[in-house]
Amino acid sequence: MPDQNTEPIDIPALQQALDALRADIREREEAATALALRNAELQGELQRRLAESESFGRVLVSLLQKTVLEQVLDSVCTEAQGLIGATGSAVLLLTDQAWLEVKHRLGQPLATVERLPVDGSLAGQVVRKGEPVLLNDPALFEQAQVYQWPADLTALLALPLYVNGGIIGVLDVVNKAGGFTEEDVRVMSVFANQAAMAIEHARLQRQAEQLAVLEERQRLARELHDSVTQSLYSVTLYANAAALALAAGKGEVAAGYLSELQETAREGMRDMRLLIFQLHPPVLEAEGLVAVLQTRLAAVEDRAGLQTQFRVEGERRLPIAIEEDLYWIAQEALNNVGKHAAAQHVTVHLHFTAASVRLEVIDDGVGFDLQAVRSEGRGSGGLRSIAERTERLGGRLTHESGPGEGTRLVVEVTL
Repeated sequence: MPDQNTEPIDIPALQQALDALRADIREREEAATALALRNAELQGELQRRLAESESFGRVLVSLLQKTVLEQVLDSVCTEAQGLIGATGSAVLLLTDQAWLEVKHRLGQPLATVERLPVDGSLAGQVVRKGEPVLLNDPALFEQAQVYQWPADLTALLALPLYVNGGIIGVLDVVNKAGGFTEEDVRVMSVFANQAAMAIEHARLQRQAEQLAVLEERQRLARELHDSVTQSLYSVTLYANAAALALAAGKGEVAAGYLSELQETAREGMRDMRLLIFQLHPPVLEAEGLVAVLQTRLAAVEDRAGLQTQFRVEGERRLPIAIEEDLYWIAQEALNNVGKHAAAQHVTVHLHFTAASVRLEVIDDGVGFDLQAVRSEGRGSGGLRSIAERTERLGGRLTHESGPGEGTRLVVEVTL
C-alpha cells in the first residue's frame, strides 16, 4: 500500500519552475550571444583602429621622407582621396592673413580658382573657426559660398591644417559616393594634422635652401667683385708701366710688363669663369655627381687651358648628402689646382664599388711640402674645408705631394 503520508506531486508548480529555468537559460544564452557579438564588434573596431594607426604611420613616414614641397602636396592630395574614397582634393595655404592660395589640386572635380579671400569663403570660415566643415547637400553650397568648385560638386569636406597651434591652410576633399560621414571627419582630421606637419617641414626646408643659396650667391658676388677689381687694377699697373718703359726706349722691360699683363688677364678670366660657374651650378640631385663634375671640368678647367681627364668606374648614384660633399670636395681640390698648382694637366677619377666610393684629383703642378704645411699649421681654407667634409662623411683623406712633383688627393668613403 502507498504511504499515506507522501504528499502528491504538484505538477503545475513543477512545470512552472521548469519554465522559469528554461527562460533563465535562454536569457543567459541571449546575454552570452550579445556579449560575444559585442566582443566581436570591439575586436573588429580595435583591428580597424590598429590598421588605421599603422596606415597613418606609413603615410606620415612617406610624407616626411619627401622634402620637395610639390611632391609633399601631391602625396597629401593622393592619400587624402584614398583614405575615404573621395574623387577630388585640394590644398590651400595661407599666403597672408587675408588670402588662401590653391597650391595643389588633384582628381575630379578640380578647384577653379587660384586663391580665395579668408573673409567671405567657406575655406576662410574653416580658418577662422578652426573646425572642419561637412556639406553633403548641393543646395547649401551657394549659401556656404562654395564658389571655388565647379557645378558637378556633390559633397565637400574641408579641414584646417594645424601646425604648432596655428592654422597654415585648408585641406579639401570632394565627391565621395553617398556623401561624407562623421567617421570621415574623424579620420581626415587625424590625417590633416599629419599632412600639415609634412607641408610645414617641406616649406621650412625650402626656406633654408633659399637662404643658403642667397648667402652663397652673396659670398660669390663679393669674391667676383674683389677678384675682378684686383685683376683690373693689376692690368692697369702693368699697362702703365709698359707704356712708360716704351717711352723710355726700354723695349725688353716693356715686353716683360706686357707678359705679366697677359698672365694677369688670363688669371682674371679663369677666376671669373670659376665664380660664374659657382653662381649657376648644375642641379646635383637631378643630374648626379658624375654629370656635374663633367660639366665643371668643361666649364672651368678646359676653358682655362688645362688638359683634363675624367675617369669613372662602376658608375652609380649615391645618397644625395654624400654626393653633395664629394662634389664640394672635388670643387675645392680643382680650385686649388687652378689657383696654386700652375699645372698643365689634371685628372679626376671616381671609382664606385658596392661598399665604397673613391675620389681622386691628380695634377702635374708645382706641388708643395706636406711636412712643412703640417708642422707649421699652414694650409688654405680649401684644404681645411676638404678635411672637414671628409671627416663629416666618415671618410679617409690622403695627400701625396712634394715640390715640383704635383699633387694627388684621394678621398675614400665607406658606404
